[in-house]
Amino acid sequence: MDAIPFILGILIGMVSGLIPGLHSNTAIAVLSTLGIPDEAMGAIIVALFSSHLVVSFVPSIFFGIPNDPSIVSVLPGQRMVKEGRGITALKIVLVSILISTMVCVVAFSSSLTIFPVIYATIKPFVGYILIAFSGVLIWKSKNWFLTLGIFLLSGILGTFTMNVKMYDVFLPLFGGFYAMGSIITYQKGAKIPKQKDEPLDSSIMKYIAIGILLGFFADLLPGIGAPSQIATFATFIIPLNTPGYLASIAAISTSESIFSFSTSASIDKSRMGATAWLSSYVSIGDNLVYVLVLFLLSVTISGAIVFFARNWIGKLATLDFSKINILIALYLIAIIFVLDGIEGLAILAVSSCLGYATIRLGVSRTTLMGAIIVPTILLLFRIFIL
Repeated sequence: MDAIPFILGILIGMVSGLIPGLHSNTAIAVLSTLGIPDEAMGAIIVALFSSHLVVSFVPSIFFGIPNDPSIVSVLPGQRMVKEGRGITALKIVLVSILISTMVCVVAFSSSLTIFPVIYATIKPFVGYILIAFSGVLIWKSKNWFLTLGIFLLSGILGTFTMNVKMYDVFLPLFGGFYAMGSIITYQKGAKIPKQKDEPLDSSIMKYIAIGILLGFFADLLPGIGAPSQIATFATFIIPLNTPGYLASIAAISTSESIFSFSTSASIDKSRMGATAWLSSYVSIGDNLVYVLVLFLLSVTISGAIVFFARNWIGKLATLDFSKINILIALYLIAIIFVLDGIEGLAILAVSSCLGYATIRLGVSRTTLMGAIIVPTILLLFRIFIL
């Protein structure tokens, strides 16, 4: 293996992970236009995908901490930052990702046999499972009426977006929902205490185990990909405190990512965008050991870099992101216009309004995944509205 594409992939993944709203799929899509040889592109995709996974938790923990302690946009990691425990939150995520990676790699060969059996069993009922899943998300919300409204509106927008021919349909959709929604509601001036570097509690192991299991099953269901969605079901198994939530989210993300290689090889279903891209360059089934080794190496390297830089990263929470947010917004608008044109900007505008409304109404942003779930349900039941 040529080490240069691998190292390049790690670096690009770390940079893209630090930029809110920039998904690894978007970075891969841009690279795909450069004519990179297939083998090198395969190494870049695996390294980029895994390093982005690790570093993407940094902005969700440390960037854009709101001043209002009651605002919904304060994510679990951000709550720990406001308690002076941001570095602890970061360490929980890193440990969860590393342990999950090792466990999933060990269990990988078994998954190749298990996935086809489970998928054949549940395939006739997938649509009903998604409906039940959606019902649980809405039922567990604080205000089911508002949650249902946001879920359906995002579903309508998602259905429309899926029927528009664009280069990257997900960038304007989720860039508006999450990145622009957060930027519009950003409030500077949050008082952030000094971040302490605390030892970790071994109790997070049970949350990691649950996250690995839930991520495994999530790869079997279309439309369910957000770890925060899946973590909702973890509460049926065990109550989640803030550290436990972070551990389970990190484990779910890792488990989904690794087992997506297995579903691609065993049932020909690529549930992750990066896996779909990878399969267009190399045969995943014929290169499973190669892919898993690269993934593990990339997670280890990027995780070590973040760990040793944790005290410097902890200082990011004290920065005023007002100007940075403007740059991010301009970047999103520019890249969406280049990739998806006027149609992409129109979808970005509508999704940004929905993202803003979701935060201000106190509705969980997980609800916005209706943009994927609703079109999937309509497709499974062969209901076409466009």
